[in-house]
Amino acid sequence: MESGPLAAANADMTVMATRRRGMASSPDSSPLELDDVDRALIAALIANGRASYAQLAPMVGLAQPTVRNRVQRLLDERVIVVGGRFDPAVLGLGVFAFIFVKVASMIEDTARLISKIDEVAFEVVTAGRFDIVAELRCRDETHLVAAMDRVRDLPGVAGAASITVLGYDKQDWTQVGDPDPEPWSLPDRAPVDCAIDEIDRRLLDELARNGRATYASMGSAVGLSGAAVRERVRNLLEAGVVTVQAQPAPETVGIAGFCGVAIKANGSVASIAAAVSALPEATLVARTLGLYDMSVEVWHRDSEHLSSVLDELRRIPGVGAIDTVPYLQVVKEEYRLWI
Repeated sequence: MESGPLAAANADMTVMATRRRGMASSPDSSPLELDDVDRALIAALIANGRASYAQLAPMVGLAQPTVRNRVQRLLDERVIVVGGRFDPAVLGLGVFAFIFVKVASMIEDTARLISKIDEVAFEVVTAGRFDIVAELRCRDETHLVAAMDRVRDLPGVAGAASITVLGYDKQDWTQVGDPDPEPWSLPDRAPVDCAIDEIDRRLLDELARNGRATYASMGSAVGLSGAAVRERVRNLLEAGVVTVQAQPAPETVGIAGFCGVAIKANGSVASIAAAVSALPEATLVARTLGLYDMSVEVWHRDSEHLSSVLDELRRIPGVGAIDTVPYLQVVKEEYRLWI
């Protein structure tokens, strides 16, 4: 379950954005002031995380070097995180899981220890039944068990439950904060060719780490020319193997925050997943195995909106018990594959 800390936009069209460094940030860090140009760039990158500076410049009426500096500032300050998203189950790219942690001591101390585990790609401090939720990305089941054991053995961890991701039905942040969002439907894509070779896997790893990595830098990493990498990445994007989007800090798009929802099913998981995915507030929908049958992330404008979204989820036929885990603070966002 991946997104950011709770906050709100201020009055006169300037957002004071809290940096997305979580507990690693300095308490003396000053907020980053965002203007209308920054927000326009954020919106464009949410729609297309790999939009070029040549494409972005006319959208905001600035020169490409200025746009480059603006985007780099947004990335450096963790106002947005741009990464490649894909379904590991379909592509055979390892095993993903979520671990729900209860803490017996200081949550901040335990969260820092968890963040040092390499396999932890995303970690958030939450409210509700659990204190911390983390996403683990591993090579295989044996690797996953070892990583989970390292979490459970940490000082301060009082208990942990886990779910393994069977597949993703939705990973889409393009409607976050939209005042009039439309019901979501799966984009039309060409059939995915699952014959992903070793170079493709390495390129996907590069995109997972940095969705805006240049073709030249990816070419150096895999031993190909920038032109050859451009063609491969374009094919992966067009086939829907990977999408690249910016995930924003909530305050930059005028929302209160994000909430994880863990669902137990009393009916067909496939039909429930389709209905949940249609909700415009749902950014991530994963079918899982273990304590829960489904893991969902939703965005909300305020507590009333969140209550309404949860009621919509409960009304879906087959949805049983749900546990809500509102995000309080992002501790880590560092995505990678174990290839």
